[in-house]
Order: sequence, then C-alpha cells, then structure tokens
Amino acid sequence: MSESVWSSRADELLLRTSSTEPTPGSGAAAAVAGAFGIALVLKALTITDDEGCAALRSRGEALVERVVAAADRDAEAFAAVIDARGSDGDVEAATVAAADVPLELAEALVAAIELAEASEPLVKRELVSDALAAGDLLRGAGSAALRAAALNVATLEEQGAAGAARLRQRLGALQAQLDR
Repeated sequence: MSESVWSSRADELLLRTSSTEPTPGSGAAAAVAGAFGIALVLKALTITDDEGCAALRSRGEALVERVVAAADRDAEAFAAVIDARGSDGDVEAATVAAADVPLELAEALVAAIELAEASEPLVKRELVSDALAAGDLLRGAGSAALRAAALNVATLEEQGAAGAARLRQRLGALQAQLDR
C-alpha cells in the first residue's frame, strides 16, 4: 500500500479511488464515509454538551478510531490478496483477512448507528439533522462494507475454505442488524 487514505486531501483521495490503482476500494471508501458519519454525531454531541452527551461522545470517539483504522487496514488486506496471487502466497489466508476487515468495520458501523440513534433525542433541535444524516451515512457505509466482504466470502466458499461458513454467518448477522 502506498500511503494512508487519511494523508490525502479529499480531492486527492477521490482521484486515487477513481484511478486504476487497486486501492483504496470499497472497504476503504466505506470506512471514510462511516468516519464522517460518526464525526457528525460527535459534532452534535459536542455542541449540545448536555448531561448524557459525554458518555455518548466517549463511545463515539472510540468508534471513530476503529473506523479510521479500518480504512488503511482494508487497503492493506486487499493489497495482500493481490500480492499472494502474484507470488504463490497463501491466497486463502489473505482472502480471509480481506473479508474480516470489512466485517469488523461493519460491526463498528452498526454500533455507530446505535450511537446516532441514541444521540438524536439528546442533541439540540438544530443539530438533529446532523444526527439523522449520520445514521444515513453510517447505514450506507455499513452496506458498502458488507458488499466488500461478500465478494471475499463468496470466493472462499467457491474454494471450499474452512472458515467460509463462519464468515458467511457473520455477514448474514450483520446484514440483519443493518436491515432493522
């Protein structure tokens, strides 16, 4: 992987994402969108600063750290799959990792959706739209993360990989949580 997605300006990140380079891809893009969703919740909680906001802010700060880290981890995992394919490496292990990263991201995003929902009734009236928009961004990011994972899970299933069933079950459970 060349550089962190977070070291790029937004316009540079857009260009990198739309280029012929293999990374960043859908998992990293999902993480970036999710991080912005959490940031909107944190903004609303920080400005409101009423009783109950501090605990939610603390949860949000921990979640944003997980989501931010997932952007680079996803790009690294995908690059590892490409490297393994090109060097007779352990493609199955690399593909498991490439499925695992967006699943972990989706888990954090589901928790962030719950955070946005819990924040909505607490924030100032003029910030409710930020909490609601955060939920929208987080749902979209969660769906994108699951889509990124699904391709790798399907590849593992086609190969008869031992961990494929566990990953498919995890994917289904996360999809059900996003659908509620």
